[in-house]
Amino acid sequence: EAQVYGASSELLALRYSFASLGMLRFFGQCAPSARRARRFADMVNVTSAPCSNIRCAAASVKEDGKRVQVEFTDGAEFELHGLWLRDACRDENFVSEVAGERYLTRTAFKEKQSHADGKVADAKVVEGSLQVKWANEGSLSEVASIFPSNFLRTYAGVVGRHLKGDRHHTSKEAYRWLEPYSGFKGAPAPDLKLKSLFKSDNFFQRRDYKAVINSDESNLEMAQALVRHGVVIMENVAQAKDNSVLLNFVDQCLGGMQKDPARKDPNWVIQKKADALSVSYSQEKRLNNHTDQSVPAHGIPALLLVVNYVSGSGYNTLVDGYAVAEALRERDPNAFRLLSTYGNCQERDFVRSRVDSVQEGTQTMLINTKQPIINTDDKGNVIRVQFNEVFRTPTTIPFDDFEDWYRAYYLWNDMIHSPEFEVEVSLGQGQMLILDNWRVLHGRAGGRSSSDRVIMGGTVVREAFMSRAIRLMGAYYPIADYAAHQPE
Repeated sequence: EAQVYGASSELLALRYSFASLGMLRFFGQCAPSARRARRFADMVNVTSAPCSNIRCAAASVKEDGKRVQVEFTDGAEFELHGLWLRDACRDENFVSEVAGERYLTRTAFKEKQSHADGKVADAKVVEGSLQVKWANEGSLSEVASIFPSNFLRTYAGVVGRHLKGDRHHTSKEAYRWLEPYSGFKGAPAPDLKLKSLFKSDNFFQRRDYKAVINSDESNLEMAQALVRHGVVIMENVAQAKDNSVLLNFVDQCLGGMQKDPARKDPNWVIQKKADALSVSYSQEKRLNNHTDQSVPAHGIPALLLVVNYVSGSGYNTLVDGYAVAEALRERDPNAFRLLSTYGNCQERDFVRSRVDSVQEGTQTMLINTKQPIINTDDKGNVIRVQFNEVFRTPTTIPFDDFEDWYRAYYLWNDMIHSPEFEVEVSLGQGQMLILDNWRVLHGRAGGRSSSDRVIMGGTVVREAFMSRAIRLMGAYYPIADYAAHQPE
């Protein structure tokens, strides 16, 4: 509960003392609202800003209450719209701390009772924070609204008129590694200067399972290493024949495993089956390099893939898709253009493709997709690769470009299976492989898996990973609308 909801150690100690007296049920029934309030009060949200050492130094009302000028102790100064302050206020007068929802009766809509216009009657600094009183708010005019200084400093750099000092606080830099995964419209592709591209298995990062699962600091470091390097191998993983170890680790450390729409369990299970019809379950055969969820059931492919070796051993092949894409761009720009422009037609039947699984399907699902093998942003930078040959269907490439596209496709396939880019890594019981599924293609070396090889795995969507990462960072840093093109 502490891991999931951020409950305080005092609350947990109290709850477990009740449990020792056989009163846990009483506690759960008689104090639910207080218990939930304590849980959620500690959660990270938009008011949790990283620059805790910043204070408001001075404040003044401008333009007959339409603007407020604020100076901060780091020397930065901004002018803010009074209406923005009214709309952005997150104190107890406007937002429920427990539910995290705005009070609709306090929203600044003209048809609402308050007829709020955001005019400021008074603005001053109180104990380092900005205190505002409103001019035309009826009964709320007597209430002082408080804006914590760290919250205001991070947002001012995004929405305010910059007057002097640094526009953004220095803590903004610490959040750059997460920006490509925000899901916001116009979010940039990952900056390759923040990545370490690989071609050698000596490069793979390894972390201790117990250290990561028992420490938020180690958890954050592992997540950052994963985003930077693309691959992390967990060592000394706890043993279990069921999915409990896998799901517990993913829930605690990565944000939770993605649910599957056609299977009861969120995770898959792959083990050897004689005369298997699907190549995934024919462990003696080579499995070509691919990304998981090239035909996604939920919009876009999941960001992470997690594979736990429950028993046995095998050799996985790994390829840095970013390294291949950039090499292709340099060696054959037209091939890169074609593979990043035209969609790659794919189809997956979520029941038929699992015909050899020991798990039962829950419903039929047939999905078609047509995304480029190389997905780029508006500037041509690579966001992700999305490819699995087994699900490819007849192309819809225009006649005039088909032959060139197919030549580019051949080249891509050759490169991702070439000694230059493909790496073999030996894995076995007690190890867990975590991949950036937008970046790293994976496969299986043929004829090198033990007969008792059983792996369990699944995916983590971008939103789940982002949620966990922000929680681990302990704060949120606002991102400017990309259409604004504000200077750094």
